[in-house]
Amino acid sequence: MRLASHGISLLAGARTLVDALDLTLAAGKILGILGTNGAGKSTLLTVLAGLARPARGQVTLDGAPLAELPPLARAQCIGLLPQGDESGFFDSVADFVALGHYPCGGPPDLAPHFAMWDLAALASRRFDTLSGGERQRARLAQLAVQRPEIMLLDEPLTYLDPAHRLRLLHWLREEAGAGRSIVLTLHDPDWAAWHCDRLLFLYGDGRWCLGTGAELLTPDALEALYGPGTAILWQRAAARETV
Repeated sequence: MRLASHGISLLAGARTLVDALDLTLAAGKILGILGTNGAGKSTLLTVLAGLARPARGQVTLDGAPLAELPPLARAQCIGLLPQGDESGFFDSVADFVALGHYPCGGPPDLAPHFAMWDLAALASRRFDTLSGGERQRARLAQLAVQRPEIMLLDEPLTYLDPAHRLRLLHWLREEAGAGRSIVLTLHDPDWAAWHCDRLLFLYGDGRWCLGTGAELLTPDALEALYGPGTAILWQRAAARETV
């Protein structure tokens, strides 16, 4: 299953965030998207999920225009983990996680996903009573229940403690190993260096750059992306030597 963008442009009012982006998601690979706040990362994921249309260009799924597919057909192929806060969901954690299985039909088997994300003891709790990290784990379990071939995750490391961050990144690598296409937005180049096969830099002014970590994760490139002096925050070579 191949999701691709063809010359898409994304706007925020009169400002061009991304211009003429050609991108094909590779099966079995993890793509990391990096950029400053407001650079268009979340907007791009929303467009790739088919929940919004680009200002120009189009997104296709196996060659067919994504915008022409019914929502249920899209949900059977593409899963999105948004940044959004579902604090208005007042039912149980089990009910929230089970929503991920709706596109698949039939009763879901939630037990392995509760075990994976340490949610078994929280299953009967109201979702809106959870902490930020617990909610994020419930969102990840919901995505796992959906089991889409293409997974789009917007800042999935948010709120997670170090142990669950590692669990998430190992899980994504396992899902990629099973042939799924994974895209996630990140703010930490060290994580990107270790866990992503390709990177997409968004500069927020229309420019973008696609390449490997070896090509893009350099001090000069990071300061061009985040601003002068910021490369010192990520000592990629030192991190590799000490892990």
